[in-house]
Amino acid sequence: MKNTINIILSLFLIGISVSCSDDEFLELKSVDQLSTDNFWRDLTDAQAGLTAAYSELEARSSFWSGWQEGRPVIEYYRSDLVTPGPDSFNYASWQQIFNFSYNNGHFFIKVIWDKNYRGINFANQVITKVGEMNADQISDADKNKIVAEATFLRGYYHLKLLNHYEKIIIRNSLVSGDNLALPLSERSDSWQAIIDDFQAAANVLPTTNDASNTGRATKGAALAYLGKAYLHKAGDPSASESDDMQNAASALKQVIDLGAYSLESNFISMFDGSNENNNESVFEMQFQDGGDGKYNGTALHFFIADPIFGGWGEIETTNELLLDKMRAEGMLASPITGSTGNSYDHRLYHSMFFKDPYFNDASNPRMRGKTWDERADASYDNKGFFRKYIPASWTDGSSGWSHVNTNMPLMRYADVLLMYAEALNETNQTGDAIPIINNVRSVHGKMPPMVGSSMEEVKQQIIHERLMEFTLEASRFHDLRRWGMLDAAMSAAGRSGFSAANHSYLPVPLSEINANPNIN
Repeated sequence: MKNTINIILSLFLIGISVSCSDDEFLELKSVDQLSTDNFWRDLTDAQAGLTAAYSELEARSSFWSGWQEGRPVIEYYRSDLVTPGPDSFNYASWQQIFNFSYNNGHFFIKVIWDKNYRGINFANQVITKVGEMNADQISDADKNKIVAEATFLRGYYHLKLLNHYEKIIIRNSLVSGDNLALPLSERSDSWQAIIDDFQAAANVLPTTNDASNTGRATKGAALAYLGKAYLHKAGDPSASESDDMQNAASALKQVIDLGAYSLESNFISMFDGSNENNNESVFEMQFQDGGDGKYNGTALHFFIADPIFGGWGEIETTNELLLDKMRAEGMLASPITGSTGNSYDHRLYHSMFFKDPYFNDASNPRMRGKTWDERADASYDNKGFFRKYIPASWTDGSSGWSHVNTNMPLMRYADVLLMYAEALNETNQTGDAIPIINNVRSVHGKMPPMVGSSMEEVKQQIIHERLMEFTLEASRFHDLRRWGMLDAAMSAAGRSGFSAANHSYLPVPLSEINANPNIN
């Protein structure tokens, strides 16, 4: 999968995302062109179709309006612990997301909806068409694995949608004129469809992939997302059931029992391109640079990096994140490289740049070859800005602001462990959760064991650990929602435009409502 995801392959798959336009079903057939009926001939075609299904991960195929701007604005700006950077004020549509003043006609709300449904459509074509191929066209082993990967992707895309939109359309078959205009599904039915897909994929997928298939879904990825689905379902008042937390614990324990993953001790290396597809990576988004016409690089670092780094400055941390939250436990960690005495949790230094002796070490300048004081003036003294996803080559003085091939972890083993600890705690197995939390704290934060042993103390520690671990990994808003903490968190952050009753989920896009007579 580190090989180029060739977006052009999607052109062979005749289909749509969710548009209900009758014009898209005019049958114009040519005997000398590939169509959805004659494309699926052999293993090569099956793999090409699967590649197209992967190409929609995180709205990647729509580079600017999806991956580069739409997805981060939708997923980062709604967090209580970020604020728009200086350049973002040039884009009114971005400010609407941050201020919760958007409506269902917002362009990004449509893009995220459309791209995930496009991925679902491609996945359904693989599931159906590869499933119909005979033994002369493809071996049973190849067929089963490819269909299982597509089933995982269908679950993934539906999960992305359900975490963003209050109600979605479950599409588990090929789109046709008969099923084009489907009604919205109840959230309980949507959760069940997602759970079924992840479980079906986990039953077939291998524990590991060989080097030529790096980045493809595995049994561990399917089980991790199965556990995540149950955990989030448990926090959904419209769909939760009494056994959700136990089911989450069971799925996540299976990931641990595979013995395929371990925590990476060098936290920043998972995000700066220096240690891709490492032992902590359960599912990782693969990139190549944009050279040779491949167009599979990423410029997310431009979005994240502050102007003093040459970035665009689209997003900043708030003082609350930097000063109150991530420093909350004080200087308890073992010394960070090049310092003496105790330090803050090491994840702070690896997640953000801020005024600190660590970034002012003249013998080892970590601010792209300079110290903090050389880069920043006094106006930055109480500011922090993000370090995650900034390529390692930039922080050691190398040049090269361009599209890069820095991967993005989508599911890490640390998430598996912390979700498992949470599920154990919520099922009255608090004593078993504490060592798991302490393991993550020790390896990633170089922090001592947590203080406290009650169920509530462990819950609060998990809330803290998830903040330390997953900054800019698109989990904060969804975590706060399932914990019932959105209103309090947004109020504390001064986000007066927010109301959990109105903004916990994005609205169904106006384009879908206008095109679909079954949605009121």
